[in-house]
Amino acid sequence: MKSIEMLVTILLFVCQITAQELIKKDLLSFFDKIPSPPITTQEAFSKITIVNAEAMQLNTDRVYGALENELNEMASALSQQMQSASMAAVPPGAPAGMQDPEMKKKMKQMSPEEKKKFAMEMMKSMPAGLMAQQPESATIQSALSEAQKINSILSTEYQQSVEWQQEELRIKQENEKAHQDIDHWQTAEIAKLPQINYGEMSAPDPTLMKTVKRKANDQHIAQAEQNLKQIGVLWKNIADHKKTLYTPFCQKLTEADYGAGYKNFTTFKFLSDTQMMIIKDLAALTEMSRIACEESAKWLVIRQNIEKE
Repeated sequence: MKSIEMLVTILLFVCQITAQELIKKDLLSFFDKIPSPPITTQEAFSKITIVNAEAMQLNTDRVYGALENELNEMASALSQQMQSASMAAVPPGAPAGMQDPEMKKKMKQMSPEEKKKFAMEMMKSMPAGLMAQQPESATIQSALSEAQKINSILSTEYQQSVEWQQEELRIKQENEKAHQDIDHWQTAEIAKLPQINYGEMSAPDPTLMKTVKRKANDQHIAQAEQNLKQIGVLWKNIADHKKTLYTPFCQKLTEADYGAGYKNFTTFKFLSDTQMMIIKDLAALTEMSRIACEESAKWLVIRQNIEKE
């Protein structure tokens, strides 16, 4: 009788997975929605909101927030759809994860005859051959073909991705070291300043110390400007490459009405995996731009703090 229960479960599941949908949005258009990294620190400063200047609490939600939220929502929705249909990747007959709790409860209350009758009725109501791979429409097949091309290209471009990661790390480390060197210069210059006595205490002349801080801050801003140039070049190279890579797939998927009416789980899985890949790349580019904006803008906030001293 377990075979009847398994058959009912599989049949119910197959009916369920056909309802899973892809993200019905032109993901290609999002490449043009991502704010590119600012070119100057002044531009970066214009995009931030200062929450607490002294604690350096800044955010760029008004520039990046809406886009990040939309990307997160799309990723979450697609992930849920994929999770709902993921069991279809398990070969029929596999016991792991194939029994829905509600169905399991319902079937326990059925008699052997009721279970058999239920399974037979379901099989009669289902289109012939639903359990087997069925041919997809021409437009969906075109989208699948483009998705396959992306996988093939990425498999040969692994080194390119590694080089981008290494370049991003190199820029980050060089920038951090440059700012540390400026901080060391500032500390050394302040140590050279004449001391003013305040009773039993003494401290560097505040006016001269402020001058040193301004000079150091000028150097920080110059370094931040140089860093933005490097990040801007890398970011554009990645963004342009990704947009070119995904353009044919997105166009074909739109023509296929985002896979509406697909007949096989493998179709949904392949197309949804490709969509998720695009969404993750969009999110990574957005984050890269946002971090560059906040990191460079902070030096102008520090300048404001210096002037208030």
